[in-house]
Amino acid sequence: MKNLQMLDGDEIQYSESFHQLEKPLMDLVAETSIWVNPAKVSKDPVYPNIRRGRAKDKGKIEDGVRIDDNTYANKALKTAISKDIDIANYTVCHIWPGTAYDQRYHTQLANLVLIPRVIAGLSDFCKKVVEMLKYRAYELYGWFPEEETAPEKPEYYPEKWGEFIKEELTVVNEDSDIEDIIDIDDYLSDIGEYYTEETALEYYNNNREEIEIDKVRRKVPKWIRCPHQINSTILNSYMELSRNGILPVAVSDLQDLCENRGVEKFIGHYNQMKNFGLRNHAKVFEQSKYSGMIFLWPEVATYIKGLYKKR
Repeated sequence: MKNLQMLDGDEIQYSESFHQLEKPLMDLVAETSIWVNPAKVSKDPVYPNIRRGRAKDKGKIEDGVRIDDNTYANKALKTAISKDIDIANYTVCHIWPGTAYDQRYHTQLANLVLIPRVIAGLSDFCKKVVEMLKYRAYELYGWFPEEETAPEKPEYYPEKWGEFIKEELTVVNEDSDIEDIIDIDDYLSDIGEYYTEETALEYYNNNREEIEIDKVRRKVPKWIRCPHQINSTILNSYMELSRNGILPVAVSDLQDLCENRGVEKFIGHYNQMKNFGLRNHAKVFEQSKYSGMIFLWPEVATYIKGLYKKR
C-alpha cells in the first residue's frame, strides 16, 4: 500500500513568513474582537443544559443535555453585547479549546468572543492568538475553566483592544415605516430557559395577557412618537374616530380612514393589533363578536387613553 504524503496547513504558523505577520495579526484580532461588558457576565452559562455536538445530532437530548451547533452560543453572546445592533459577518468563538462540548462552558459569556469571520480561524488554530484570548478573558472577567489554572500574560500582548459596545436608545426617523413586531426571545432569554418554537408558543399562551400588557406599555409610546408609522396611523385614526376611546368604531370606517392616510394591507396590520399572537405587533383592540365594532382592549384601555390625553 502506498504511503501518502501529508500536507498540514496549520504548519504555516511556524514559518518565517507567518512569524513576520504574527504580531500584526494578533493586533488585528485584539482591535476587532467584540467582548461582553463585564457588568453583564455571571459565573453561570446563559443556557445551562446545552453543549455542542455533531451537526447531525443537533436538537437531540443526551443525559438531559441538548445538543447544539453554535446557535445558542451565538444567541447568548450577541444578545448580551447588544439587542439593538445587527452584528453581521462575525463568528462566535470559544476561547478555551474543547469547552464548547461542555454544558458548563458552551454558553458561558466569559468564554465567548466575536471575531470577524475572515480571521476567526486564528482563535482555533494559532496558539499565540488562543493564549492571548485566554488572558484577555481572565483580565476582563477573572474567569477560567475549573479544570485549568489562571492563564499567564503572554510574552506579546496587544495594548489596544476594541471598546465595549454602548447600548443607546434607538431614535426612529418619524418618516420611517416600521412594522414593530415583538420577538418572544426577549421574554424567554430573561428567564434563561431553553426553548423551541413549540415551547415558546406554550410559554406565550400561558402568559399572554401579561406579555401583551407589557408590549403595549413599551410600544405604544413609541408609536405615538412616530406618527407616520403604520401602527401609529391605525391607532391614531381609531382614537380620532372613537373620540379618545369613548365610542365604538366600525371596522369599515377605520379601514377607510387608514387607507386614505396611506396604509396598505390594512386588515393584516389590524389583525396584528387585535389578536393575541406569539409575534404580533401588540394587542390594543378588542372586536365585538356580536356587533363587529372595535373597542380598546379593556386590559390596556385606561393606559392608552391616558397617553392620548397627554398629547
